[in-house]
Amino acid sequence: MARRSWSFRLLLLAGSTGVALVGAELGFRWFGPGTGGYGPGAFYTPNGIAIPVAEIANYLSGGGHLGGGDLEPPAGRLTPSLRVKQGYDRPRWDYFDAPLGIEVRHNSRGFRDEEFPVEKPAGEFRVLAFGDSFTWGSGVLAEDAWPHIVEGRLRQGGSAQVVNCGFACGTYNPTGYDAWLRSDGLLLSPDMVIVGFCLNDMEPKSNAVPMLSYEPPKPEPSFSAILAYAMWTQAVRAARQRPHDFTPVVANDPTVWNAVQQALRDLKRTCDDNGIALVLAIFPMLSQLDIEPYPYAGLITMVREFCADAGIRCLDLGPEFIGRTDELELWVHPTDQHPNHVGHEIMGNRIFEFLQAEGLLPE
Repeated sequence: MARRSWSFRLLLLAGSTGVALVGAELGFRWFGPGTGGYGPGAFYTPNGIAIPVAEIANYLSGGGHLGGGDLEPPAGRLTPSLRVKQGYDRPRWDYFDAPLGIEVRHNSRGFRDEEFPVEKPAGEFRVLAFGDSFTWGSGVLAEDAWPHIVEGRLRQGGSAQVVNCGFACGTYNPTGYDAWLRSDGLLLSPDMVIVGFCLNDMEPKSNAVPMLSYEPPKPEPSFSAILAYAMWTQAVRAARQRPHDFTPVVANDPTVWNAVQQALRDLKRTCDDNGIALVLAIFPMLSQLDIEPYPYAGLITMVREFCADAGIRCLDLGPEFIGRTDELELWVHPTDQHPNHVGHEIMGNRIFEFLQAEGLLPE
């Protein structure tokens, strides 16, 4: 009788364990994070069409290429008065609280900015913030992007306007900044130009200097979603630990980098001729920040050495980020390595502190 009782108990335990495992498996399949199964981020037009975030530059400029626009100078090259949403699959940050995500607005002159007068008001300190998607503020509210953070700090001391020229200069990288400054920017009477320099401005071909420094592993098929997720996360962890160095990518083919250097020298000359202060802020890629050596360290050194030679004031923002946890702390989304609101706040505050330390702000 005792032997039968123990057999029954073991059978009951095995059955309940099996039911629990099946329940856990089904629950994980329905509600679990999945193995990299996020959908891509998108812009959502008023009529419900989804445009992949990867098409950001073409879409925001009217679909085709940056540099278009029929507005009289001074004007940005983005679609004026644009109103769309930008959203992600299962976003993690609170500012994605509206349906389909955050609202994106351009002003009537083709900038992602508030409306402002062309003629600079008396006593106003005016800054033009040049850059790409890091400056435009992909994945964050306009008021959370670094140009607005700098503007807020400046306004604590007086009248100030920081014009967000991200993508608005008609180019993806600094090769077009000087031409736009001469044709349009000078008409805004800037006191300062800040170039937000992203390291892919140096790349010889598309995605040669990617924002994600390692190749994300593909999920392996498995009978169990839990087991597949465990295997996938282990593969991601291993990929993140492998060191990379993107310095040879640019050093072995410096064609684009050489053109960018010449463009920045031209920009410096135009700023000097018009009494405009010029500052270049280097934005690190937010990937493998906790890995030594940092994969983009050599590229940052190349930019710093160029700025020293060209006489351009340069702020390296790398030390503000290296050592941090990138995806969990700083990314817009697991599929998008652009800086989130936390990253932009760090950049904006550090840029303001640099301007202050360099004596570039009005009394």
